[in-house]
Amino acid sequence: MLEWKPEILRRLAPLKLSPAREGEIAEEIAQHLEDRYHELLVTGQSEDAAFRTAIDELKGEDLLARSLLAVENDLYREPVALGKGSSNLFAGILQDIHYAFRMMRKSPGFTAVAVLTLALGIGANTAIFSLINAIILRSLPVKDPQHLVLFQWESDKWPPHFSMTGWKSRFSFSYEEFREFSAQKNVMSSVFALAPLGFNDQDTTVGINGEPTLADGVMVTGQYFSGLGVTPLLGRGITDADEKPGAPRAVVISYAYWTRRFARDPSIIGESVTLNGIPFTIVGVTPRDFYGISVGTEPDLWVAFDDKPNMRPWSKPPGGTDSVFTERDWLCLNIMGRLKDGVTREQAQGALDAVFHQFVTADWHPPKESDIPHFILAPGGQGLPVVQDYTAQPIYLLMVAVGLLLLIACANVATLLLARANSRKKEISVRLAIGASRSRLIRQLLTESALMSALGGLLGLVFANWGTQALIALISRANNGTMILDAGTDSRVLFFTFLVAMLVGVLLGLAPALRASKADLLSAMKDNASAVSDPRNKHRLGESLIVAQVAASVVLMIGAGLFVRTLTNFESHNFGFDQRNLLTFGLAPTRAGYHDARLVNLYTQLLDRIQALPGVRAATLIENAPFSGWSSKNSSVSVEGSAQNPSNSEMYWQGVGPDFFSTMGIPIVLGRGIQRTDTAASPKVAVVDEIFTKKYFPAENPIGHRFSLSSKYDPANSYEIVGVVRPAELTDVNPGVHPKGYASYAQFPKTLGQMFFEVRAEGPPATIVSELRNAVHQTDASLPLIGLKTQAEETSEALSFQRLFARLTTIFGLLALLLAMIGLYGMIAYAVTRKTHEIGIRMALGAKPTNILGMVLRQGITLTLIGVAFGVVATLGATRLISSMIFGVSPYDPLTFVAVAAILSIVALLACYIPARRAMKVDPMVALRYE
Repeated sequence: MLEWKPEILRRLAPLKLSPAREGEIAEEIAQHLEDRYHELLVTGQSEDAAFRTAIDELKGEDLLARSLLAVENDLYREPVALGKGSSNLFAGILQDIHYAFRMMRKSPGFTAVAVLTLALGIGANTAIFSLINAIILRSLPVKDPQHLVLFQWESDKWPPHFSMTGWKSRFSFSYEEFREFSAQKNVMSSVFALAPLGFNDQDTTVGINGEPTLADGVMVTGQYFSGLGVTPLLGRGITDADEKPGAPRAVVISYAYWTRRFARDPSIIGESVTLNGIPFTIVGVTPRDFYGISVGTEPDLWVAFDDKPNMRPWSKPPGGTDSVFTERDWLCLNIMGRLKDGVTREQAQGALDAVFHQFVTADWHPPKESDIPHFILAPGGQGLPVVQDYTAQPIYLLMVAVGLLLLIACANVATLLLARANSRKKEISVRLAIGASRSRLIRQLLTESALMSALGGLLGLVFANWGTQALIALISRANNGTMILDAGTDSRVLFFTFLVAMLVGVLLGLAPALRASKADLLSAMKDNASAVSDPRNKHRLGESLIVAQVAASVVLMIGAGLFVRTLTNFESHNFGFDQRNLLTFGLAPTRAGYHDARLVNLYTQLLDRIQALPGVRAATLIENAPFSGWSSKNSSVSVEGSAQNPSNSEMYWQGVGPDFFSTMGIPIVLGRGIQRTDTAASPKVAVVDEIFTKKYFPAENPIGHRFSLSSKYDPANSYEIVGVVRPAELTDVNPGVHPKGYASYAQFPKTLGQMFFEVRAEGPPATIVSELRNAVHQTDASLPLIGLKTQAEETSEALSFQRLFARLTTIFGLLALLLAMIGLYGMIAYAVTRKTHEIGIRMALGAKPTNILGMVLRQGITLTLIGVAFGVVATLGATRLISSMIFGVSPYDPLTFVAVAAILSIVALLACYIPARRAMKVDPMVALRYE
């Protein structure tokens, strides 16, 4: 830059400014004149002419001073910004921001890298926080959600009748209990309940113009919509009148279902549809943003509670004679309510707890007071935590991962700022020399880092929006498209992003600002200061940041490696049955009026018809589709003649059809499998697996022995063991150690409901799909096929969560690796530049280029290995937190640890090699003149 300041200072002399303020103004005007000078050169003027033209633009000897006088007397009465402290804080901050923008414009490459790095870190955190906000923090879209309460209970002991009923254990109640709670008008303004419509949460068959389709239905009590404060978009909601005996059957449909099935026809109110063959009248359409009381789910329709054979709530098979309104042990309701004005949650809990205590002591007969469940009235603003319960741990774990990613990004940018601060030592020393205070300089430098962080936060919001939408799509796909989330940006997400951005700005800027403000004025003013004096400890902070980045990368990459290993272990795991060429689909004939013997005959007829199809090798039935997550679970097993049964006698139970084991490819070890002769008219038989026999018959042949599913052996309801099979995982993909038993579905016609067909094809399963549809349609055209897919597809869907988590952690691990290596490259490149003079001396004294290469690489690899060591130690302490989420691999798997260490070391070597090669090419003569 040319010497503009003498001319400028001569014109500023009449203002009698402080040296600091005068120097600041002179620097601003000098920069302007320099820019104008270069513009004039481009137009063709000579250097002298361009210099004089630029000076002439100052418009006379005293005009500049007079122009600035009014401004200085008004806003800048005291020295601010880069000078001494000022009481005019606002003016100082404005000038800090103005100067920060100017510095960013002067270094666009540095600014772009820093802002982009921070945007990645902040955006990843905002994306995951958006999920936390949508799933866990956000209130239901209803009126005054803070006044809602959720009924629940807890107990150390499982209620004896609960093993076959209930949805979410601690949230499940009977209709009788609901009636008792509803009577407490002194503390509750309204109490309402709901339950899934259908046995085992199966879909409801909806008939529209004679065409059967499937929908997700919910039964609700009369105050459901009014208690939530939801006003339907069209028509009305379910009311108390709809629950009265003989009332016309009414159904309310969701906005999404109205759009999907009726194209938003406003005249739909009053139209008739059939639900499970029963006529209903559409009376309302819910608002667009209402999804019920469970985040992530959205029912298609709501109806009033009923106990007709085809319209029964959760957990009881259709066709039974028991009534939801009178069965005190039918725990199928989730109950919520709204507090009465002026009543606290604690007061209401006290009143309701007394009612609950009387109910459970009368029905459950606990042997002692400590066994009685405790009633809890929890806040209900977030609704029923169905999705929250199984997603909270993974989401919080992802939050930890992106938190580490943000720390790496901060360390990366802090390293850049440290290098930049070193290059600005002379500039900062000049400011200190002319009167600027250290605190004032620290504020200026922190403003620069905060501004970069703010820009990173704004760009991070854009990245977060893209990332959140991608995450929701992946999560929905992992849940077969059934999870519906609104993770839009709201005030909570904006505040989180702002808070993170400001915190990041302070954290990454504080150390460089403190380091820069402690500059040695005498050495910094020398042209070759860094060449003659470069203490090692001045660069320890930058090296520590590199070590921290590598260590955090190790933690993320090992975690990703363990989840990838888990996924590959699941995909290659032998689940105990042959999945090749296997096709599965479900039927729910009870909705069409099939019950008892007629239902058994239908299944038998369909099996015969399917087995006769060309291309079908075998076919059978199972009560719950493999890997669907469903299975009958009994908490007690009693063996005939055994005085004492083993503790923890849980058993998983499946109703299956004839030839089940041969069709599924499950080897029979002893005895026989389920046969066509095992009917309701024959003695009850069961096939058990080897886990069962090892537990209950460790030293004898179990064939011919009997057991019952009860805490005390019951001969009237016992089963004879007729076969033993190899263990097979049919409930979910997570292998368990619980015994499993199989019984003939035909021996239980009274409790029979939806069943799944397992069809093994001779070749690819796709070749028999149309024939299967035709076979079912020819038998009964009103029976839609449920979930028709190959068993391989079912298994893949069951592994969607593991696949999603492996992908996300891998992405975060690779981003962490990329950022850490960029930081390492930048630090080594800066070190090479800083040591150019030293390198020149070494080479002048005879050092070979390979010696220089080794010196540079040694520095980078040493930092990497230290970081890897710290990362491994940190990972050893952290992997226990994910031990329940991994399968087939130890949390301390040496292969994963070694592989990650090797990958990091190789990539680090490559990152260091580029600046090391540049160091090898240093010309000693040029280097000796450097700086």
